Formats: sequence, structure tokens, C-alpha cells
Amino acid sequence: MPVYSHSRIGTYETCPLQFKFQYIDRIKVEEANTIEAFLGSCVHDVLEKLYRDLRYEKRLSLEELLEAFDEIWKKNWDESIRIVKEEYTPENYRKMGERYIRDYYEKHRPFDRGRIIGLETQDTLTLDKEGRYKFHIRIDRLMDMGDGFYEVHDYKTNFALPRQEALDEDRQLAMYSLWVREQFKDFKKARLVWHYLAHNKEMDSFRTDEQLEALRLDVLSKIRQIESTQDFTPHVSLMCDWCLYKNLCPEWKHEAQLDAKVENEYLADPGLKLVDEYVRIKSDLDGYKSHAEERLLKLKEAIVRFCRKENVSVVFGSEKKISVKEYETIKLPSRYTTGREQLVLVLKDLGRLDEVTDIDMYALARLMKAGRLTREEMDRLDPCVSREKAFRLSVSKRKQ
Repeated sequence: MPVYSHSRIGTYETCPLQFKFQYIDRIKVEEANTIEAFLGSCVHDVLEKLYRDLRYEKRLSLEELLEAFDEIWKKNWDESIRIVKEEYTPENYRKMGERYIRDYYEKHRPFDRGRIIGLETQDTLTLDKEGRYKFHIRIDRLMDMGDGFYEVHDYKTNFALPRQEALDEDRQLAMYSLWVREQFKDFKKARLVWHYLAHNKEMDSFRTDEQLEALRLDVLSKIRQIESTQDFTPHVSLMCDWCLYKNLCPEWKHEAQLDAKVENEYLADPGLKLVDEYVRIKSDLDGYKSHAEERLLKLKEAIVRFCRKENVSVVFGSEKKISVKEYETIKLPSRYTTGREQLVLVLKDLGRLDEVTDIDMYALARLMKAGRLTREEMDRLDPCVSREKAFRLSVSKRKQ
């Protein structure tokens, strides 16, 4: 059985077809190395060196650590590294890395909290009693803080700073702490720590034993869902722009084929011609429909005026007739208005709010029209709503 990981499961959640391309079909694609990924790798390497040397009782100075970063950067730099934001240079990103390291060093020295027991720790966590399902563990830094208290550290170089709620639901580090719990008999608690280096900010989260057990079962459920999937349907999202398999996806494949063609071949593409013709005809049809609906509305108003003037409720044509029925509509105040707030307060006071949620507020109109409210309730609600006259026209055959 394959070993699952946070990224493997996350790929399926993002797009089942991408999962199939990557993990089932194992399609090899050229992976572009971005400057952001390169920066993150260099910073991770230098922080790993910092703590690896500390294990050997060697504490690097800030100058030595920055020199190590510069050496790692120069040694691994490749001109093929992609810089998406063209207004910035590699030097801009290198200076960012220096700032991350400088801020981190100043904030955490003399680095004497706890005992380092793992750097880039890699192992697997067995998820079920039978040992069929395993989860890949890779911890940036694992610390023993004493008395059964552990810390799982992860370094982030991206700009996105998550909300605390997202960290409290994070799967990756929580699964790592589940592994820690099973590895160490004195385990009592684990602190999950994220270092957002771009912001010089440390954020953390904790899990109870009950939460960890629930997470284990949830991961098992997701794995079984993946393994039972027969139809790996693509999921279109903003993430498609970063997908390495975009040119193979049926949602985007034709666009890629068009982009690869020269102008004459592009314009002659049969798919492009079919779509352009379809859109043209649909546009014409939509325009005619809009015009026809406008004409019908005017005719309806004219028929209603005729009925009022002649005091009739049925108007005859040469072959058909139209019956005109007058009815009353209840118009509710719009969302996020004072009127809507007042209406909700009245419904709550009347004990009717559960029957008419804000999602389906028009259920209130149905209750009022059906006469399912008391006279007192109607009197309370009337100031919160408005009533309008409307007309329903029904076309039928004219009897000969």
C-alpha cells in the first residue's frame, strides 16, 4: 500500500484528476523551480545548519549564519529559476532571505530552550491496527521541552499569514504530533509551532488526545475515499494556474493547443470556429429574447389597463383569450438593511425565527399568505413588510 502524506491527500482535495496524473499515472512533467521555492529551500537549509551545529555545542554567530546562507544561495542558484514578478530581481529575494534569518536569530537567541531531538525528521505513522495505511512524517524541527512536553516546529517563507482558526484545524503538524505521541512514552502534550519568517511572527496551536484520535480517523476516511474513487473528475479553481498538468487536463487542453498554434492555424481551429459560431447565435438569441420580454411586459401593462377601463377580467383575441387575475405580493426588506434587522427581531420575539431562516426568508411570505400566523403576529409583522399589487395572465383557447 502507498504511504500517504499531507501533500498527497491535499492534492486529491484540490483536484482528483491532478491526483490521478501525479500519483496513479505517474506522468512525468517538467517542474518549474520558482524563486519563492528556491528562497524557502535556502532558508530551511540554513536554519537546519543552525540547529545541527547547536547539537554539537557550536553556536554560530549571526554573521556566520548569513555567510552560510550566502554560500548556499550561490551554490544552488540556477538561471532557469523562474521569477514571476518581473519587477523584482534575484538580489531582492536574497536580501529578503537575509532579513528572515536576521530577524529569526535576534528573536530566538541564545537558542537554549529545550533539547533538539530531531531535524528534518522522516518516518511513517501507522494509521490502523492492520498496518495497511501509513502517513509520511517530515518534521523541520522537533524539541523536547521536558516533563512530557514537546514542540513541533515548521518554517514558512510565504507572505500569507493564516487565521488562528486555520491553524487550529491544520492537518499536517497535528498528524506529526500524533507520531510524537506514539514515539515517546512520557508524552503529555505537543505544541505545534509555525514560524512565519516574512512577518517575524510565531504562531502555535494545541490538540487534545480526543482531537488527535478524531484526526486519525478522518485521515483514514479520506484515504479510503481516495482508494474507492473511480471517476477522477477535474476541479477547476484558481489553483489551476499553478498545476503542472494543466496542458493535459480536459478543462484546459484545448486552450493549450490553441496557444501553441500560429495565427492562421489558430483561426482555422475547428473547435474555436464552433465555439465562436455558438456564442454568436446565442448572443443573437439572447438579444431577441430580451427584446421580446420587454415587449411582453409592455403588452401586459396595456392589457391590465384595458381590463380596468372596460371593467372586464377576460380579454378575447381572434383564437385565444387571456384571463387577468389580480393578487397581492409581500415584499420583504433587503438583507443588511435596518428593515431586515427589525423584521428578524420581531420574528425572534414571536418565536417564529426557526421557521424562517435568513437563508430562506421568503418562507415568511408563504406563511403570511397561507394564513398560518395569528392576527397579533400579522399586526406585529405588517410594519416590517410592504405589499404590492401584481397580475397573473393566463392564456387559453377561445371556445368557438
